[in-house]
Amino acid sequence: MQNNKVQSFTLSELLVVVIITVIVVGLAFSVLNLVQKQIHGIRKNFDKTTELALFEQQLYQDFNNSNSIIYQDNKIHITGLDTVYYTVYGDYSIRNNDTIPLRLQIIKTYLSGKEVKKGNIDGLLLSAEQEIPDYSIFVSGEKDASNLINQDGF
Repeated sequence: MQNNKVQSFTLSELLVVVIITVIVVGLAFSVLNLVQKQIHGIRKNFDKTTELALFEQQLYQDFNNSNSIIYQDNKIHITGLDTVYYTVYGDYSIRNNDTIPLRLQIIKTYLSGKEVKKGNIDGLLLSAEQEIPDYSIFVSGEKDASNLINQDGF
């Protein structure tokens, strides 16, 4: 008598393997989803930081290419080689006709190191905490000797 039985797995053993495989694949997709959310958050934070840095750089250039900077009612009027207007609203800011999708707030304005509420300024402190926690921008114009002489009336 010959034994014609073929060795194989039982149905219950195959079900256990399928269930374990489903659990492992489900965990892998959950981890992948979490990683994708983290990457999206990092990219969004990087984009905001880059946008703020570019805004700060442009504002610095405008401040240092100016003859006069006047502040009143969340509006900054910069005259120099070109005339530039900045207006700060709650959810965005405007530079001339360009909309900048940054939530900024003007905290303080300065003239010769002293805080002023309106009129001529040479320094500006902006808060960008609605975009990135603890992020602020300080910009001031560098004064050269001719600028100081012209202000003193010589």
